[in-house]
Amino acid sequence: MSGKKSSVLNKISIVVLFGSIIGAVFVGIMVYMLLSPVDPKALNKALISTVVIQITFLIPVYLIRVLINRMVVTKLNTISKAMNEISMGNLDYEIKIEKTGDELEELADSFERMRISMKTIMEKLEKGEL
Repeated sequence: MSGKKSSVLNKISIVVLFGSIIGAVFVGIMVYMLLSPVDPKALNKALISTVVIQITFLIPVYLIRVLINRMVVTKLNTISKAMNEISMGNLDYEIKIEKTGDELEELADSFERMRISMKTIMEKLEKGEL
C-alpha cells in the first residue's frame, strides 16, 4: 500500500468544521433578519456574532480532537505497528501501551497473548515437539 493515509479523526474533524460553519452562518442570518428592521448596523452585528460563535465553538472542538488523538489514535497506531511487525514474522515485537483500563488496553493485551502463543507454537515446531 502506497500513498498518504487518511485518518478517521481528520475526516470527523472536517465534518465537524463544516457543520460548525453552517451553524454559525445560520445564526448570523437569523441575527441579521431579527435586527435588520430596527438596527441599521444589523449586518455588522450578524457578522460579528457569526465569527464569535465560530471561534467559541472551534476552540473546544480542537481541544477534544487533541485529546482523542492522544487517548485513542496513538494507541491504535501503536497496536497497528505491532500487528504489522508480527505479521512480518517478528514474533519478538511486544506491544507497549500505557495501562489505562480501557478497551484499547484490552485489545493490546489480547494481541500480546496471541503473539506469545504464536511464538511458543513456532518454537515447539522448530524443536519438533509438535
